[in-house]
Amino acid sequence: MRPFQSYSQRILLITGVIYLLNSATKGMIGANLELYPSLVLHHYQLWRILTYPIASLSMSGMMLLSLSLYFFGEELEMVFRRRLPLFLLAVTVFQGIGYTLLFQDSSVPLAGAEALSFYILTLFLWTFPRRAIDLFGLHVRGDVIILISSFVFFTVSAIEILLTKTPYFPLAIQSGLGIFAGLLTVFMYMQSASRIKTNRSTLISPAPLFNEEYHPVESDFQQGYSPVSPVLRHGSSFEQVTAEEQANILLDKIFTHGTDSLSSDEREFLEYYSKNLK
Repeated sequence: MRPFQSYSQRILLITGVIYLLNSATKGMIGANLELYPSLVLHHYQLWRILTYPIASLSMSGMMLLSLSLYFFGEELEMVFRRRLPLFLLAVTVFQGIGYTLLFQDSSVPLAGAEALSFYILTLFLWTFPRRAIDLFGLHVRGDVIILISSFVFFTVSAIEILLTKTPYFPLAIQSGLGIFAGLLTVFMYMQSASRIKTNRSTLISPAPLFNEEYHPVESDFQQGYSPVSPVLRHGSSFEQVTAEEQANILLDKIFTHGTDSLSSDEREFLEYYSKNLK
């Protein structure tokens, strides 16, 4: 994949630039991006509800976010496609509004992207439980990387809190919300997949979709139809199937049976379909 083609890479680039500028200005930029409930409620600085994740990131927080987006974000985009940045935006807004309303009189700002980091890690852990990640040439299971990185992050954060005597509850809120939002997304998606599966109870397994060798054709995607299998057997009749419908069927298969149930042709189709959406 070309540099900065995926949403994860673009988010990481923007966050990295803000992090460097904030370090160069000794926190001046971060001070205008952090979420202070009083400034939002009484001075109507509403942008802080959206900008706090990129404000005043700690070194450990920046490393965790970089790890989450670079190694796991692109894998999730293959499944959730353009929904992933919308999910991240929803988590950001929900946490920002919740913090503002619950801690109106607090002088402790909300800053950092720990909620987004743990949201991505939780989503990946449940979507690809046994997926191996290419870690600079080494193939390591994603759950092992997530376990080690989370342990290191919390250990370093605990040391920082003890040394600087900063409040710990913003970190606890962000981490807990990120994990909860990730589990909630997986649960809702599985419920949706279950309803679709019920509605298609007469449809045979998605595996027989690929009855011939797959040769991607750009014009087929522009027309909205799959270049692989133009028809699906539905009972005793045949139906025209769009590329999006085939992709949704394969995503249902992933959430029901796991990624290992996909054939090589099905994986290739999902990767090609994902790239053509960007």
